[in-house]
Amino acid sequence: MVLGTVASMGNLVCLICETAVLQKKAFDLSLFLQAPLNPLNVGNFSYKVYLTEQGLHLEDKIDRVLRIDFVNDHLNYQRKGLRGKNELLAKALGFSKGVRKVLDLSAGLGIDAVFMTNLGFEVVALERAKLVYALLREALTKAPDIQARLSLVNADAFEFLSSSQNSSDFDAIYFDPMYPHKKKSALPKQEMVLFRDLVGNDEDAAQVLNEALKWSVKRVVVKRPTGAEALLPGVRHSFEGKVVRYDIYMRSQ
Repeated sequence: MVLGTVASMGNLVCLICETAVLQKKAFDLSLFLQAPLNPLNVGNFSYKVYLTEQGLHLEDKIDRVLRIDFVNDHLNYQRKGLRGKNELLAKALGFSKGVRKVLDLSAGLGIDAVFMTNLGFEVVALERAKLVYALLREALTKAPDIQARLSLVNADAFEFLSSSQNSSDFDAIYFDPMYPHKKKSALPKQEMVLFRDLVGNDEDAAQVLNEALKWSVKRVVVKRPTGAEALLPGVRHSFEGKVVRYDIYMRSQ
């Protein structure tokens, strides 16, 4: 279940804001999330969204916390030692070939979207989960330097691709579908565990990619774990690192 769907939100999520100056913002956010504002019995909800003067964060019933902060770099947004056009992602997207405008089909925590802006790309990032989108949007309001190159859209990738007439606005498409769970000796960070609970697995990833290949862009880049099978046949080229691989597809004729 993806918690971005409006029907599921009201029974699972509540919004808490005790700061008077933020009440208008809180009211608008509660409408967007379809979540009650300051309910009496917060223990009845699986997720609690807190709006404070410091920003927005999410807690679940076992006190795991998810917050997105582009400025204070909690999740390694501001990567050090960037190699510019020599970064694997820059090569995969085609920076040296003139690619500048990128459509990111799955913003997630925004790590790759911010990375692409640091490499010099202009990015429009889609996120279908309303809770995650709200956290991203709040983080972006506090990062004016990133705002200049990153725009966020709350939309399902397949629906956006199939209905949008804006393919000419982009040079390339980037897609990082949620990887399947791997067996590990230790759990990922609590943020990633909670994030997976919110967005689920991208079961429609192949369908989304197939729709993306209909767009008139220079290339479609798919991020995969090293050693994983390609999401779809037809990979023209790959750039492979130690952990991830970027598969490049060209538009189908």
